[in-house]
Amino acid sequence: MVLRTLPVWIVSAVCLISCARVRVHLPEEIPLPDDPDCLVTVLASDNNQELSRTFLLNEETTVRIVGQGEGTSFSLVPGFIDSFLNDCIEFFIDLGTVCRQYRFVWGSRKVEGNNVVMDGVEFAQGDPSPTRYVFEIAFPWETLGLSGKPDEDMILRLDISAIDNDAESRKSQIAWSGTDADLYKNWSEFGDFPLAGKRTIVVPVIDGNIDECWSEVERYAATHVIIGEVRDASDLSEWFRILWDETYLYLLIEVEDDVKRQAAFFFDRGSIVDEKDQVIWEMHFDNSIHAGGALKNRRQEDTLVLVPGKYTVRYTTDENHAAGHWDDVPPDDPFSGIKLYDLEK
Repeated sequence: MVLRTLPVWIVSAVCLISCARVRVHLPEEIPLPDDPDCLVTVLASDNNQELSRTFLLNEETTVRIVGQGEGTSFSLVPGFIDSFLNDCIEFFIDLGTVCRQYRFVWGSRKVEGNNVVMDGVEFAQGDPSPTRYVFEIAFPWETLGLSGKPDEDMILRLDISAIDNDAESRKSQIAWSGTDADLYKNWSEFGDFPLAGKRTIVVPVIDGNIDECWSEVERYAATHVIIGEVRDASDLSEWFRILWDETYLYLLIEVEDDVKRQAAFFFDRGSIVDEKDQVIWEMHFDNSIHAGGALKNRRQEDTLVLVPGKYTVRYTTDENHAAGHWDDVPPDDPFSGIKLYDLEK
């Protein structure tokens, strides 16, 4: 258990980088021995390692934690991060002969999914508040795969979802109709959506703003949590509206998310847990700074007060760029792992 948290040293650095994983000709380094000043160390000596070390504190102790590893963010290397680690929305439609899945990434022009065809598709994003974002999309019926012309009697098979990332992985996902996390494979989960009453003669401007024509149609909520947990409506909510004419299907999606973000994460993972296996400290990219050398080298320093008890330090390296097998310029302090210093000594 942590009794109190002292101020965390966080320095923001703005960098232009290329973080592609490339092999450079560097001599293999011998891992450094444990720092004699450390209370506890967990240091990697290779890639693909899972390390842990348990220690006991007999009295309340103030510790300084230094964690280092390889990491990056979308802002540092656009396109390097897989989009499922960013906040995004998904649109699924089954038109009989084909099912299309479109994943639109918040803060990006990236679109991906199964059977994606973007011919003539227009979309824009809106940013109406610090906790809300909007996608406005126009799909040509021909691109979606509709044979013939739409009419008032048509019922579409579709679903809409929102994916939330509050930390370093997909935190949660909600959907309108489906209850299965694999919506893209389970078409039976899609819902029936009648086009009756949704035809428009006023063409929405695809600019991310909510035009007056949208206020005249019903708004539908995505209420099924299909991945993770949603704390409350402010944590993640989604609504959508649909309009159509003979040429386009128009979609407006609004998402409420208290932490709007794009991916930022460590490839190498580090944490400390207490004797109840509760995480009391973790390496998070947002709390890290550049550690020198290759700009994917990241360093996080924190100070915690720990009560007496048993603790376990855990550290995992991925397949590239760890002490002993650097694939790029190592950090200034050349280690991968976690060091704890007793500040009361």
